[in-house]
Amino acid sequence: MWYAAVFALFLGGFAVATYLFIAQSSAARIDEYLAETAGAVAGALEFERTEKRSEAVAVADVVQEFSFRDIEVAVLDRSTGELLASDLGPPPPDVQSDAAADAAEDTAAGPQPRSPHSGRTAPDVPGLGALLARAPRGGPARFTTVDAGGVSPVRVMALPYRLGGRDVVIGTAQSLRAQTRLLREAKVALWLGVPLMLLLATAGGYGLARKSLQPVVAMSERAERIGASTLHERLPVANAGDELGRLATVFNGLLARLDSAFDQQRQFIADASHELRTPVSIVRSEAELALSKGDRPAGEARAALAVIHGEARRLTRIVEDLFLIARADAGEQPLEPVELYLNELAGDCVRAMRSLAQAKRVALADATEGAGEDFPFRGDEALLRRMVMNLLDNAIKYTPAGGRVSLDARRGGAGYTIAVRDTGPGVPAEARDRIFDRFYRARRDRGAGLADAGGAGLGLAIARWVAETHGGRVDLTSTGPEGSVFTATLPGG
Repeated sequence: MWYAAVFALFLGGFAVATYLFIAQSSAARIDEYLAETAGAVAGALEFERTEKRSEAVAVADVVQEFSFRDIEVAVLDRSTGELLASDLGPPPPDVQSDAAADAAEDTAAGPQPRSPHSGRTAPDVPGLGALLARAPRGGPARFTTVDAGGVSPVRVMALPYRLGGRDVVIGTAQSLRAQTRLLREAKVALWLGVPLMLLLATAGGYGLARKSLQPVVAMSERAERIGASTLHERLPVANAGDELGRLATVFNGLLARLDSAFDQQRQFIADASHELRTPVSIVRSEAELALSKGDRPAGEARAALAVIHGEARRLTRIVEDLFLIARADAGEQPLEPVELYLNELAGDCVRAMRSLAQAKRVALADATEGAGEDFPFRGDEALLRRMVMNLLDNAIKYTPAGGRVSLDARRGGAGYTIAVRDTGPGVPAEARDRIFDRFYRARRDRGAGLADAGGAGLGLAIARWVAETHGGRVDLTSTGPEGSVFTATLPGG
């Protein structure tokens, strides 16, 4: 309806403009025709005056020559206020007389009544002489529209002219009957054509809109059926090349990302539940066993408490990791950058992990010690410390007894690198692309021989996230039977 209303307004304005243009153009054409006729009469009068013995005879001959079918020509003598000649009447009989009669005609010339020519449509303008007499002397041509006694109006032009020693006014008049008929026909055509055009355009626009919006209806119906459990469904794409097709493609891409995010969330919840279930079950079992025996020896009670304490620490670590990942995914883990030295931070982490390495009988060395060079860096100290600790913890877990783990921090051309090397069995080829996925347990990657490594599969994922948050990256640089190298790259330096 809005389209029809706007289009109707446009068509109405176009119709009015068209009608005004036709009216103005036809009026201008009539005025131009009258002016050309008056100019031709003036030129003919000058020519005839040089050939005739009197101006009256010249006027009569010229007016008789310009006897057009649809236009009246008249010449007024301003000094007497009488018409010297008009093409509606016959030429005066004195025109064909001798010179003496011509001289007499000079003083008594005037239009003589006669019957109009057969088939002529030139207007009969009442009071034409008085109208011409009002033309200003020596002024420009004057155009006037007058009433012709109840019939069509008449357009009259009065051209002041100096003919020899006389001031005359050349008048040309044309009926506006043809223009009136033209405007009436144009008005009828516009009154009929504009509503018909509006009806056809509205019906066509409505049909095209319905056809064009059918894909939108289909997409809306499909979108109403898509929920959390049906995110695998996609919107129909009728034509991938048009605007609606591209919109549907963009929405399908959004649905694919949402589906992937929901899958990751479901997998995250399932993996977290699985990781939390084992230590909770152990804690509950040990507590129930300890409570079931009131006279249990102190050694057994202490052993049960040690198990519960160990599993509680594991639970605490898992919960902290889950909390960190949840805040990171939600964008609610703000960085608290401070000025620090990466070499000192790495050395502190190595010293903190030596007790864990000794418990597994793994040698832990800091290759950066004694380098005599500081590595200034601006970043979140707690997160960077957690990144290095996770890399060291991962290396110690998968290094067999008697093995060796080393940390080497270096300054590179584009920043700093912190490489953690171990002498474990390496990462299997099929697991290398998923080693940084959340909850992808390392014990499935490194072989059955190290199935007791433990962990929740979050350490490497958190380490990579910390590095990326600081504009860097953590990668598995090399791996094989002789060991693996994980390298953290940070910008700066």
